[in-house]
Amino acid sequence: MKKCLQCKTELPDQARFCLVCGAPQPAAPGPGVGVAGPGAIVQGDRAVAASADSVAVGQDVKGHVIIAGGDVTIVDGELPVETPAVADPQSALARYLRHVISRNRYLRLQGIRSGGKLVQIKLEQIYITLRATRQRTVAAERDWLEAEAGRAPGETRTHTETVTVSVDEALAAHPRLVVLGDPGSGKTTLLRYLALLYARDLAEGTALAWEQLGLEESGRLPILLPLRRLGAYLRAHRPVDDGTEGHALLLTHLHQMLAGERVALPERFFDPYLENGQAVLLLDGLDEVADPDLRRRVSRLVESFTAAYPDCRYVVASRVVGYKGPARLGQEYGTTTVRDFTMADVGRFLRNWHLAVAVGQMGPGESAAAYAEQQTRGLLAAIEKNERIRELAINPLMLTVIALVHRDRVKLPDRRAELYDEAVNVLLGKWDEARGVQETSILDDQPFDAGDKRLMLQTVALWMQERQQKEIETDDLRRLLGKMFHPITGDWRATGRAVDRFLRVIQERTGLLGEHGLGVYRFSHLTFQEYLAALAVAARDDYVDYILWRTGAPWWREVVLLLAGHLSTQSRERTTRLIRAIAGRREEPEPYHNLVLAAECLRDVGPGRVEGDLLGQVQRRLRADLEIDLRKEIERRKPHSRWDATWKRLRGERVLDERGIVREVIQRRAAVTQALVRSGSGYWTFPYGEPEWIEIPAGEFWMGSDETSGDERPVHRIHLDTFAISRVPITNAQYRFFVQATDRQPPEHWGEGRPPKGKESHPVVNVSWRDALAYCEWLSQVTRKRVTLPSEAEWEKAARGGLPPASGGNERGGRTYPWGDTFDATRCNSAALGLGDTTPVGVFPEGTSPYGVLDMAATSGSGRAVIGEVTPT
Repeated sequence: MKKCLQCKTELPDQARFCLVCGAPQPAAPGPGVGVAGPGAIVQGDRAVAASADSVAVGQDVKGHVIIAGGDVTIVDGELPVETPAVADPQSALARYLRHVISRNRYLRLQGIRSGGKLVQIKLEQIYITLRATRQRTVAAERDWLEAEAGRAPGETRTHTETVTVSVDEALAAHPRLVVLGDPGSGKTTLLRYLALLYARDLAEGTALAWEQLGLEESGRLPILLPLRRLGAYLRAHRPVDDGTEGHALLLTHLHQMLAGERVALPERFFDPYLENGQAVLLLDGLDEVADPDLRRRVSRLVESFTAAYPDCRYVVASRVVGYKGPARLGQEYGTTTVRDFTMADVGRFLRNWHLAVAVGQMGPGESAAAYAEQQTRGLLAAIEKNERIRELAINPLMLTVIALVHRDRVKLPDRRAELYDEAVNVLLGKWDEARGVQETSILDDQPFDAGDKRLMLQTVALWMQERQQKEIETDDLRRLLGKMFHPITGDWRATGRAVDRFLRVIQERTGLLGEHGLGVYRFSHLTFQEYLAALAVAARDDYVDYILWRTGAPWWREVVLLLAGHLSTQSRERTTRLIRAIAGRREEPEPYHNLVLAAECLRDVGPGRVEGDLLGQVQRRLRADLEIDLRKEIERRKPHSRWDATWKRLRGERVLDERGIVREVIQRRAAVTQALVRSGSGYWTFPYGEPEWIEIPAGEFWMGSDETSGDERPVHRIHLDTFAISRVPITNAQYRFFVQATDRQPPEHWGEGRPPKGKESHPVVNVSWRDALAYCEWLSQVTRKRVTLPSEAEWEKAARGGLPPASGGNERGGRTYPWGDTFDATRCNSAALGLGDTTPVGVFPEGTSPYGVLDMAATSGSGRAVIGEVTPT
């Protein structure tokens, strides 16, 4: 370590300047001898010397040398005609890096106080490496449907599958990466962490990007830019897209944003880093550009910038719900989706978090470590014994909220809205009030407690939510607060004092709403803004009509869910009225949207907090809507001529071919099926996940084929007795009942005995033949029915039908496919359709067999045919 020549702060030996005072620091001496003092003398090859107030020049000076000090200027050579003022680039770099590091060094949401002040938790002390998913291409196990897919016999066929990787691996594999995730999954924290590591590497000469992430990238300049600000800039300065928006717009906005935060930089400060591929662009919150057309423009601008500076690293973060359609990025961007924490991650996070808090309150030492371990063990036990809390705790933001609430509660609430309620109480100091802890008085002559603060913040949050913004300018905030305080104080001077005190208390004591740059405030996390906005909507008499007009907008989705959750703690009647209105609304952005949203609300609320059989009604409607006529949907959406396609594009509609339309419909059906399973419904029943059975009557059918080689030749008639087969393949959700009951080893791609999130309704895969038999034996025991795997004959009869030939079949061999003799890529999850992954069961009703059995012809790497059907007698 060395000390700064100016302020004496300890610095790494490699530091080029001081992060505290900004003073340049001499480099480590090279060949030759250096002498430091009021003046400096050096000798040796290429030796450079400078005193503390001087600038060292390490190369030939091609031009005039000007030496200035006090009132004296000495010029070597003829005085130049013009001497432009050029900012010291090293000083500008120091200012910029100090800004990046100070903005990202600490966790934004703490809520822990010591001595009346917030305990600051360093981000590096608590950060847990995120896990994510990516797609990989693998060889198919079987080579079906070559002719239908346009391949020659024997040609290798591949498919994609989803695998779990660390975010570090995803970054290493993709210099241009889109990171998707649910609210609170850690996307913004990841970008802040990356900005901090790269800034420290450049400022301190460290190699944190390599040590922490395995990225061999030294000396890269981090540029962290919230895309919502870029969207607001376009709206204000370029309200109409005239087709001339170039990448320079992003740089212009970046300079203006930094200037607003008192970080003035030379005009071409970023250019050398961008042009040499030495910059890291961290672009946060694409989904927070609420207007879809504006989001499309921002995406095109990001693509333009990427094309202009192709050698830089790019990381773009977005919620899943906001990254679709025209907002998706080209320019060879890879995509990864952040996965939830494992319980091991939860444990590591809580140990880091509790230790940081304990040290902040008690100082380092054994007592702090012992206290932190005690707190961690107690909270982990509470999480592990409550399934609903565990489902919340695997989200990083919710885990932080749980840790906050656990300090002041004996029992944790197990609903999301109730946890946020408790967290807001903690942050606003409700529990400090109960313990008699004093804080700055906001009003001169009357009390103003945590409930009053909450009401103020609810109004602010709804004001921001309505304007689709995550930040509020100080003038707007003060004006809004003034309107609320003035009826209380009755005097504008007193109102001004109250506003000043409120902002100081909220920022310094709560960490819930704070200044984020010069003249701008924001909530510590968007979800807190959404929750407080939901409370404000709940207080309105017209809350149903108000929210119905907004249910189709992704920007309002979390508000809707949190509103339902909050209402369920207040009134069953009001909760029922809201969810019933959502389910019954006809206007929706895409098929099934409102019913799926209603089902998600019911899952958060629970069936006991609504009136009547609302959950059953929604489930039955979802099941019925899965039968939507696919051909009619294709005819409605596909262009019928070139001019029709052009007109659709001019109206801003996406123009898809037939398979593209089918893929979108299947994705929506998948959302319906997932909503059904998450709400406790599906093609099976509790408590064991027993399948819905389809009875196959006794009789003969044609088995085999004359067109293939091997055991299937020739076509022959065979008789089978009556049997029953499950209507759809066995799902992950059903197989989990078996794993939990028997402690059987789950499939290798499951995490901690649980299926991948979002795939509960998908067919279970990666199960051995022995495991499949064990599942059938267990199901036989618990249902008292003889369950086994289907024979080849049973499978084939259920798929193609019996005698006489079913409609659409042929006289010699019945149907070639469950739906007829002609292959149709839209009737099953085939390689030709190109979905590239498994799909929820039952989303291809067009491919049903003559007996009503579904998913008998899925081939795209699903592996569902191995254990997919079970046969009771």
